[in-house]
Amino acid sequence: MALRINYNYQADFTHFNLMQTEQAMNKALERLATGYRINRAADDAAGLYIADQLKTYAVSLEQATRNSQDGISIAQIAQASLQNVYNILNDIKTKAIEAANDSQDDATRKIIQQDINKLVDVISKIFSDTEFNGKNIFTTTTNTFTIHYGGRSGQTLVMSIWTATAAAAADTNAPSTVTIGKTSYTIDVTSQTKAEAAIQNIDNLIKAVDQLNAKIGSYQIELEKIVTNNESQRINVQEAESRIRNVDFAKEMSEFTRDQILMQSGMAMLSQANQLPQLVLQLLR
Repeated sequence: MALRINYNYQADFTHFNLMQTEQAMNKALERLATGYRINRAADDAAGLYIADQLKTYAVSLEQATRNSQDGISIAQIAQASLQNVYNILNDIKTKAIEAANDSQDDATRKIIQQDINKLVDVISKIFSDTEFNGKNIFTTTTNTFTIHYGGRSGQTLVMSIWTATAAAAADTNAPSTVTIGKTSYTIDVTSQTKAEAAIQNIDNLIKAVDQLNAKIGSYQIELEKIVTNNESQRINVQEAESRIRNVDFAKEMSEFTRDQILMQSGMAMLSQANQLPQLVLQLLR
């Protein structure tokens, strides 16, 4: 056995390994304290890049879902208003059928026309007052709502809603009109012949309102499916990010315990290694 006192290889080697074990323990403590496997780019540069990209996309999907839910709210508000319009149109049709009956005279029909005009005035107010966040849904010249539903550029859905207005001849017995899209429907029951024509116009108007309602309803269905897909994507993207970024506590604690044992045994071995040069003294006696 060679004995040297100017360089203690065993002590130096043991000290080096103690330093390595200490670094591993410090890294494990940092991960256990933060809950992250990657706390800086030096921990895993590629992993940090991928995790950050996934996190950004998950955050974007979350906001896109809120955008889509706003679109659903617009559709729901519009449909509720159109349902009220539909109910009022049924009342108007009832009055038109009453006016078409030969038991009425023209004087009575003018009174019925005034009642109809009041109802059309309510329809006019519904169309002009229905809005979302201050933006009118029915009466603007460009009734479009562009919903950015996705986490990437260009992922948009344009909700195009027909213009809907009503012109009521309030406090008179003049005809009223309701316009859906580019078609206007006149409601005039001041004579039996006009009342018969008005019944057909009202039927056509009800169909137009139902078509508009169905169009808006289809947007809602589409947005609801998009929200479901967005949430599914977001959950899976966040899970993918978590697997890369977050620490596995069971695995990390196991390695930390191993390093603790190595640290303790290393300290004991360093003490032993430091005693080896003292054997030289036995040769000098």
